[in-house]
Amino acid sequence: MQGYPSEPELLAALDRGDELIRLCAAGELPFQAFVLAYDNLYWSYALDGHESDSAGAALLVKYAARIEPHRVVAESILSKVCTDADAAQDGFRAAGRFGSKEATARLATIAAEWVPK
Repeated sequence: MQGYPSEPELLAALDRGDELIRLCAAGELPFQAFVLAYDNLYWSYALDGHESDSAGAALLVKYAARIEPHRVVAESILSKVCTDADAAQDGFRAAGRFGSKEATARLATIAAEWVPK
């Protein structure tokens, strides 16, 4: 992470990501608008630590509980969602893909269980 983002920047990004999850889960933000605004937060900020120096790694450990829902969004939703048209096809469903309705339902579960209010 090499000093970026700073702790205040990281917290602001997590707060913004949490809010976007809540808004989409509540039906106040369409899923496609969520995807654009969320900008794959977990990977955009390298929250897996692959770019971190020791200070960045310590920051990621300190906020691991805040980061975890964003890892789940990245790995269990954004990596599997497809267009709604594709989600209607057997091959996509067999591959574990799903559309925006299922993605929004999964966001609602994450919002209810993990995202601070």
